Amino acid sequence: MATPFTNRTRISLAALAMAGVFVIDTFTRLQSAVAVLYALVLIVADDGTARTRTSAWAYPCGVLALVSFLINHGGKANTDEMLRLLASLAAITVAALLTSRNGRLHEQVRISDARYETIFNSLALAIWEHDFTLVVKELAKIKEAVTDLEAHLRAHPGDVAYLRRLVKITHANAAARRLLEVSDEAPFFENLSDFLPDDDSSFVEALLSIDRRSPAFETECQVRTANSTLVAVFVAMRLPVDGTGYDRICASALDLTERKRMEKHLEVARLERDEALHRAIIGSLSIAIAHDVSQPLSSINAYLATARRWLARTPADVSEASQAIAQAEHAGDDAARVIDGVRELVAKGRLERSIIAFDHLVGGVVDAIQTRQPGLSFELSLGGATAAVSGEAHLLEQLVSSLVCTALSNARLQESRTGIRIVTSADQTLVRLAIACGRTNDAAEQSESAHVEPHLSEGGLGLCRSLARFHGGTILATSSIAGEMFHIELTLPRAPHRNP
Repeated sequence: MATPFTNRTRISLAALAMAGVFVIDTFTRLQSAVAVLYALVLIVADDGTARTRTSAWAYPCGVLALVSFLINHGGKANTDEMLRLLASLAAITVAALLTSRNGRLHEQVRISDARYETIFNSLALAIWEHDFTLVVKELAKIKEAVTDLEAHLRAHPGDVAYLRRLVKITHANAAARRLLEVSDEAPFFENLSDFLPDDDSSFVEALLSIDRRSPAFETECQVRTANSTLVAVFVAMRLPVDGTGYDRICASALDLTERKRMEKHLEVARLERDEALHRAIIGSLSIAIAHDVSQPLSSINAYLATARRWLARTPADVSEASQAIAQAEHAGDDAARVIDGVRELVAKGRLERSIIAFDHLVGGVVDAIQTRQPGLSFELSLGGATAAVSGEAHLLEQLVSSLVCTALSNARLQESRTGIRIVTSADQTLVRLAIACGRTNDAAEQSESAHVEPHLSEGGLGLCRSLARFHGGTILATSSIAGEMFHIELTLPRAPHRNP
């Protein structure tokens, strides 16, 4: 904006120029259109804004041109003199129109700049503008001397520090001042090295992005405030790809301090939640565990008492006693399995839910059981292809393993049960695991089964129900009235499909 002194000087010069042109045009006998020089008066009087009234200078200039013409020629002007007058008036008119248009354009630019400055300083996002011109020139020199720019920059931190000092900060908005704790009265940082720590590694990546002509660069780094405090920020820069415009590369910075603090608090809260959840699971399972352990122990006592009675007979029935002892051994295996499962569950320090392919989990459990007991054979039908469940992988493995072992235990206790069949299936909302053991797999025979709780040994079944409830599922155990078939069905919610 022009000062009052500058305005007075400009007006004085324009007035003197107008008087000088009038004197020359009136009192000299030059054979030319001297009045054309009035256009210089309009140019001198124009201050480059729309506030200047061009007509206030154009009209006097035109009038003075006519007065000079009348004084010199009166009514005796010839054709050449009339044409020179018209050319002078035309020049004054064109100059007036151009200066008027120039003023309007300058005013539009001023309004646009003011609007941009307002928006720039009103943004909550910190923005500053870099001048990378000198850096680009130095990078070109380095590339001429080395074959691998990236390796050179990483091996020579001194060069990187020098390049960082060459980056000028040309402009910054109010949010950038607040972020870097620069007061309104104090000047902003002049160089990037003034607030980017010396040990920062992101600047090398920025240099490589500029060299590769990448359209953008984003990174997380730390900046040093005016009070020497380090602040974590996310920085994004739009880079020129045509090799020009390195003198005005803008960077936007988002303060990550609060987000980092929240992430830390959330992680602590998640750990506390997992620990509390783990304790709650153990507490809710205590009753089921007590039942699942006490039941086989009671069975052991009963079978041993039976064996003692068979041996006390005269003569002793060793065959019946051996059978009772064998059943006591199976009950002992059930108790040991329950205790092992509880031990593994308690030893699991944290619970981490994830998306698990159900067929893969079931196949892995069956393989593990067959590895431990090579003599077993299964009829395995995995029909859940892409189905997945959401849960804690260790607990789900324990659940499936316990269900299979429970079915095996009941198969051993019944001489008629010679086979075990495992089938998985899925629909839009549920995933199912069906375990059947018996003399036959005929569907009609299964349909005649009554849906009643099996009176057979359930070693671990109570624990399994608790684990299934924890994952939002249910367990249904049924046996036929005649005891010909034992069937367990596990139902779990299907995890929503997620695109890779």
